[in-house]
This record gives sequence, structure tokens and C-alpha cells, in this order.
Amino acid sequence: MPYAREVTELPVKLGELDAVPPALRYRIRDVLGMMPTDGGVLDGVPLERLARVIDDGEPWVGADPSLAEVGYWMIQAKHAVELRRRGCIWLTRFPSAETAKRLAALVADPLTPEPVREQATWTLGYRQLRAMHPSTLWPADAVQLADEALAKLADAATIAGKVTSEQLPHALRHVSSEMVAAIFAKAPGLWGDALEAFASPPLARVLFVSIADIQAQHRLRALRLVGATLGEEAVPLLVSRAAEAAVDERLEMLFLAIGLGGEQHLGKLEDTLAGMKFADLLRQRAKWHLANRGVVPTVRGLKVARASAVIPLAERTAKCRQAADDLGALTKFARHPEAYLYAMWGWMVRGAADPLRARELVSAHPESQKLVRELYLEDLARRGRVKQLTAAAQTLQGADLGALHLAIHGRPLAALELAATARLQTPELVCARALACYRAGRPDLMQRLLAEDLPPSEITNDVALDPFPGPHERWMIERATAHQPAIAALAGGHAGVIGLAKPAPHDGEPDRPTIEPTFAVVRRLGRGLPGSTVYLAGEFKYMNKDAIAKAVEAAGARLVSGPFPGTDYYVHGDWCLVQTIAQLERQGARRLRTGELEGI
Repeated sequence: MPYAREVTELPVKLGELDAVPPALRYRIRDVLGMMPTDGGVLDGVPLERLARVIDDGEPWVGADPSLAEVGYWMIQAKHAVELRRRGCIWLTRFPSAETAKRLAALVADPLTPEPVREQATWTLGYRQLRAMHPSTLWPADAVQLADEALAKLADAATIAGKVTSEQLPHALRHVSSEMVAAIFAKAPGLWGDALEAFASPPLARVLFVSIADIQAQHRLRALRLVGATLGEEAVPLLVSRAAEAAVDERLEMLFLAIGLGGEQHLGKLEDTLAGMKFADLLRQRAKWHLANRGVVPTVRGLKVARASAVIPLAERTAKCRQAADDLGALTKFARHPEAYLYAMWGWMVRGAADPLRARELVSAHPESQKLVRELYLEDLARRGRVKQLTAAAQTLQGADLGALHLAIHGRPLAALELAATARLQTPELVCARALACYRAGRPDLMQRLLAEDLPPSEITNDVALDPFPGPHERWMIERATAHQPAIAALAGGHAGVIGLAKPAPHDGEPDRPTIEPTFAVVRRLGRGLPGSTVYLAGEFKYMNKDAIAKAVEAAGARLVSGPFPGTDYYVHGDWCLVQTIAQLERQGARRLRTGELEGI
């Protein structure tokens, strides 16, 4: 009979965790039970599971402030270096005065191992929201404590005349502090890598007169920062220095002068453009600056992107929209010289939750498709770009999501064709198949899919996999429907799925001209054994495993030796790990029912 794993006493006392989805609660408790508590090395399966929980939990764990205790436990000095380092990563989700105080103590302690100190330094500076829970907000006292800790590190490095930390300069890019600006002003050439979005006017003046001391790879950022901080005050300096500067820096100075000082500086730009390739594009950029006087868009966008978790919740969406536009403004004329700006732009697009802005990002930087995958696929479906969506969904490993968008926007046969290539039985895939069958004129298939082929629920216990919708799915429906609308649609049955449908775009590409894509659904629902593969899952103590194996072969099927992708069916033994069953069902395998095979 089924049995649960032996319960391990957890090293951290956890509450009910009601603000966190049930499947994640289960995984947190599971991984904490694996953690070494006596200073032992963190590696192998425990390390891999912890890394996945940290990544997958990013959108959720910050909703429950009590989970900060997990991070506080992990960073204790008694633990191995890697566990402590991962604890610092965990604490990025919990900005608070207490978190800042504990991390400040770590970075100040000379006995703290370097990997831990480096990660703690980054966490103290990290003010970005990115994929974290929307409620995540840096309070003013936490910002103050973190800034003071980082300033001490920066001051010590300035006195020493050498920055030995890789993380400190980039952590300081998030900091808007007069105290830090004053430290930079003491040795601007030392802190070129930290200069990006924030500066005081005194620092900006020092930066400009010391621009030759700043390493070449940091000068463009420094020039933009000077212009954004000083405004028209910087124009005479920019114009006077431009003639002596290298061509890329000269262009940046002249564009800044035009944007801050006006069209009287166009003549100097024309002199520089003489004989240059792409001069017309650069002239168009000059026109943009004239139309947007006083704006240094990259700096303005980065001020939001670097501090999105400091911005009040009610203001974030609007600010992310503006920041996305700012970070994309100049790419109409030339690519960003710094590749990381596209990632910052992508996170602002996600913060704006705008498919149109996702399209603009991908058009400028195709490599960003992965970062804005959901929004990009939605935009393609809205416009009826069937071929482009299909190719993108395959490349981005999002066939289920792409199929659902095609079904929603009235391309059911193309949706079913794409769905047939999906590797996992997700709520999005099942919902796509059901809606596509309905819109393709096969409501009978839709009803059977909803009755016989629902996705597996998420694991929430060690005993058994609950029928869909399980506790996790019910929680998502009640608390976070917008995060994964396919779950609520499937739980709502026929009406829920149909409710997702939207009109097809009138000017989009036509749907597939054949009903063949429906045949794959018919075959799957037919549950035929001949030619299929079967896995005998778990332990067979009372069930006759040999007899079942012979029955499988007699039915024309073939046994496989593991829960491999592509397995068609499985036989549940007398007992089997719930993780194995979940793996099989996520891969699309179906359990053979009583009466379908002799011996079960």
C-alpha cells in the first residue's frame, strides 16, 4: 500500500505559507529536509533541488515575509560556503531592514568567505523587481542600511586604490546616494564600471573634467550620465571636448549637446558625419533628440530598471512602460553598444505587460524573444502571424503556449498542428487542444479531452498525485488566475475553455487548409495499445509483473525500461513514487485502466 517518506525535522520552523502556492510549499519543505545542517558540503541532488526552488520560487516566495527566515538560516557561519551563498540569493526576494542588517554584517566580516561576501554585496545592491512577486518593495530604512554598507566597501576600495570585488561596481549601479556619489568623485577613474544611472551634480562635474581617466569601455555611459544629470549646464563642456574625442565618444557628445542645447549644434554634427556610412540614420537620431529636448533616454530608462523594486506598486506599470520606450528609443538608429541594455529593456517590457512593446524589442533584438516569450507569442497570435508564431514557439520551447494563443485567436487547425509537437502535457496544451477542437467543428473531441485527458496536477504531497484540479490548481484559481489562465479555464469545463476565445484577426494568415491535425487528437483519445510503449512503474509485490509484461507484448505494445519521454502508457504498480507518476503524466503518458490490459 502507498506510504509517505519518513518525515525529517526541518532546520527552520515554517508556518502555513498560505501566500505561497501549495506545490511550492511542498518543494520548499522537501528541499529543506535535504539541507546539510552540520557544515557538510552542499552538492548533488540537494544542490540541484535548491537551485530549482530558488529559481522557480522567484515569482512567489516574496509574498510570505516569514520565508526570509529560511535565508537567515542558510547564511549562518556554521554552514558550507555554497549553502551560505545560495542563502544570499534567496534573500534578494526579501528586502527589509533586517535583511540589509544581516547582509551588511556579512560583507563587513573579514572572515566571510569571498563567494558569500560577493553574493551578499550583490543582494545589498539589487533593487530590480524582474520576476519577483509584485508585492516586493524595498522600504526606505532597508535602502539606507544597504547603501551605508555598500558605501563602506566602496570607501575602503577607494582608499586602497583598487576594486577587488567583481560584484561591488554593478551593485552600486543601483544606488542613488549622495554618500556614494561623493566616494566616486574622489577617484572617478577607479569607479567607471559603477557609473550608469545615478549621479549627483558635483559628481557629474568631476566626471566630465576627468573623462580621460575613465576607461574607454565606460566612457559612453559616463557621458550619458553627465548629460542627464547636468542638463544644459553640460553643453559647453560637451561641445568643447567633442573635437578631441574618439569618433564614437564625439558622436555621443554631439547628440547630447543637440538634445540638451538645441539645433545650433547640428552643424558640428554634420561636420563629423561627412563621409560616414549610415549618416542618414544618425541624422534621424539628431531629429529625435530635437523632438525630445532634455531627455537622455537610456539613463532615464535605467533609473527605473535599476530601482523597479523601490518604486511604489501603484506606479510601476506606468513607469515600466516609459522605461521600455526609453531603452528602445535609440535602437531605431543603431544597436546599443552594451548588450545588457536589451535585458534591462526586456524586463521593463515584462513589467509593462505589453505585447506591442514586446514586438518592438524583438524587432530590435531577436535574441530577446526568450525573455518576453509569452508576450511575443501573444502579439503574433493577435496579428494572425501563424508561420512566424509556429517557428518562434518551436525555437522557444513553447509549443503549448503558442498553440493556446493560436486557438484563442481563431486558428484552430494550426493550433492542433503545433500542439502535436509539444513535449509536455501542460494545462496550456490541454486547453489549446480542447478549444481548437471546438473551433474546428469537433465539440465531441473537446468534451472527451475535458473528461479523459486533463493535465496532471502539481505535486503537493508524497502519497499520491491528486486529480486535476488539485490543491495547487485550486489555489491558483482562487489567488492568481491571471498568472496561468488555462488552469481556471479547464476547471470551468466547456464554458471555461470557450470563454477564452477571441475573434480571429481579419488580416492574418489563413488557418491550415486540412483537418488532418484533428487526427492526432483522435488517435490519442483512442487509446490503442498496438505499436505503443508501456512502462511498468514502481514496485510490484502483489500484482504479477511478469504476467502484465506478457499481456503488454500480447497486446502488440512494447515495454520500456524507464519513464522516458514519448512513453505512451504506464501501469501503476502496488507502490510508486509520486514524482515518477508526475514525470510520466507531464510527458504525456497515460495510466492503463482496469480492463484495458490483463492483470491490472
